[in-house]
Amino acid sequence: MSKLLGLMRVAGMLITVAGCAHRDGGSILPVADHHQHLLSPVTAPMAGGTKLAAVVLPEELAALVRERVAHWNEKGPLAALYTEDAVFLDRWDPNWLRGRDEVADYVSTQFARPYTVTPVAFGVTGNGAYIAAYFTRGEGEAAKHFGHVQWSLVKGGDGVWRIAAETPAFPGPPMRDVITAEQRIGELDAAGIRKAAVLSTAYWFGSPLRPPVEHEYEKVRAENDWVVGQVAQYPGRLYALCSFNPLKDYAIAELERCAAMPQVRGIKLHFGNSGVDVRNPEHVETLRRVFRAANEHKLAIVAHLWTSDTRYGAEDAKIFLERLLPEAPDVTVQIAHFAGGGPGYTDEALGVYADAIARHDRRTKNLYFDVATVADQQSEAVLQTFAKRIRQVGTKRVLFGTDLGPPLPRQSWMIFRTTVPLTDDELRVIAGNVAPYLR
Repeated sequence: MSKLLGLMRVAGMLITVAGCAHRDGGSILPVADHHQHLLSPVTAPMAGGTKLAAVVLPEELAALVRERVAHWNEKGPLAALYTEDAVFLDRWDPNWLRGRDEVADYVSTQFARPYTVTPVAFGVTGNGAYIAAYFTRGEGEAAKHFGHVQWSLVKGGDGVWRIAAETPAFPGPPMRDVITAEQRIGELDAAGIRKAAVLSTAYWFGSPLRPPVEHEYEKVRAENDWVVGQVAQYPGRLYALCSFNPLKDYAIAELERCAAMPQVRGIKLHFGNSGVDVRNPEHVETLRRVFRAANEHKLAIVAHLWTSDTRYGAEDAKIFLERLLPEAPDVTVQIAHFAGGGPGYTDEALGVYADAIARHDRRTKNLYFDVATVADQQSEAVLQTFAKRIRQVGTKRVLFGTDLGPPLPRQSWMIFRTTVPLTDDELRVIAGNVAPYLR
């Protein structure tokens, strides 16, 4: 981007129009978020936890559940549903409550309003049984599972099933909702961030870590198109990066298709989710073709290099530096999560790039690192090393990023700013950094 264009005061906030950190009440704020995602109606269910399907209980067990739901806040009727020596896990202490009266007293005050129960598994063996279920509110598409519960049941001498042990857990499965460009813009505004790179998650459809999908490439194209369509609503603020599994036969075709869209500034490659192994020569040759194509079409590359292979580290970084990076000498290559997977990063891998930069290795000329989620939930020792590595690679190469969240952009920057032991001058540089593909 060109140099400073001017300053303007908006709602008491001094904002540098481009390429310079701005201030709000004296705080340093980032200009750009280099690692954001949206969730389409198709990918939102893929981003959450696994939700089990409801099952139909045998009538004797179903009757017990109906009574539990009907008397959700009535101690007397609830007590009748438990065995005399029933136990209940109090999630707040945590502590085991014992005896039907103590348990019923607790359960009758546990919820603020009615709910239903959605059974997802059960088993019956003689006079013993269990039920696994969700606590649910709402119906149909609007139903929300807000908790889990498992009941261990015993059939008494009177032939009635009662609860002998109960283990609740909250919250429920982490199901995701659709995240649109409009929502992300609101979050960026709340954080004082001017622009963001929106990285497509279309590679999910070609991930070997997920069940195979029919018409895979069609779904990849549709997801990339959805992201581009969303980004197009906010020109100058949001910039799209398409994605795909780089090992697939359609990888080059999708790269070229995306390159023809004016809103697309680059591609996102997720090695871990795509089953990439840079120690496999065939994978490396395939990736080299993708990197060459990106360079030819002037598309930036954001690469998530970390994989779940326990060997991931310096050797993988050396292969990337020596075999892949040279294939894209003219475009920005942004290594996600500071060469880790987030939270945290992999120092052994990052050290290879830091050493190459210190040697003024020409292959690192356009190399950048985003710090999305790196500082989250880290020890003081890790944060000290993180700061040291930032100084080694150079603050001008370090890009702020958030990832899918939570935490959201405002909280992500606060975590980074308040936990990583950097000076205000260093933070100001990082906050003002804008990768070339966002200029």
